[in-house]
Amino acid sequence: MAMTLPRGSIFSIEAKDLLASPAGTTKIWNKITEHNRSEFNINTERIEKVVRTSNGTLRKNFVADKRKFSTSWNMLPSYRSLTVDGAWGAQDLRSFYLGEEGQTAFKIRINIAQNGVSQESSGYEEYNVIFTDCSFAIAKRGLQPHWNVSLSMDEV
Repeated sequence: MAMTLPRGSIFSIEAKDLLASPAGTTKIWNKITEHNRSEFNINTERIEKVVRTSNGTLRKNFVADKRKFSTSWNMLPSYRSLTVDGAWGAQDLRSFYLGEEGQTAFKIRINIAQNGVSQESSGYEEYNVIFTDCSFAIAKRGLQPHWNVSLSMDEV
């Protein structure tokens, strides 16, 4: 039985809902499981050009700040039927990554729960990202394999 977490999943991926429409044109927010997840890192990459001029002063041209996201899971069940919260498991993530949507830019929502309560309906931070690194390793085989999963995403 799935567990309801007081703060919800830390992030969700917007993807086609193949169950709702045969053509897969409807997009929904799919929660990513918290099952054995390590820390969720949010780093900032500052895009800028810094030049020391001939008179010795420093000139800086700021372009933008872009976010980098990374996280990993140990012993993550393959399917959502065995995750503690009923959210996407390793096979769901793998299918998305290897599919057409994972090869291009996609949207994620980050749920930081800044005010200490669940943000199921509002308060998300939304980013347009691409995968920069993703790895899937089978940690344990059985009726349902368990995976060690690691992924990194960069803001577009």
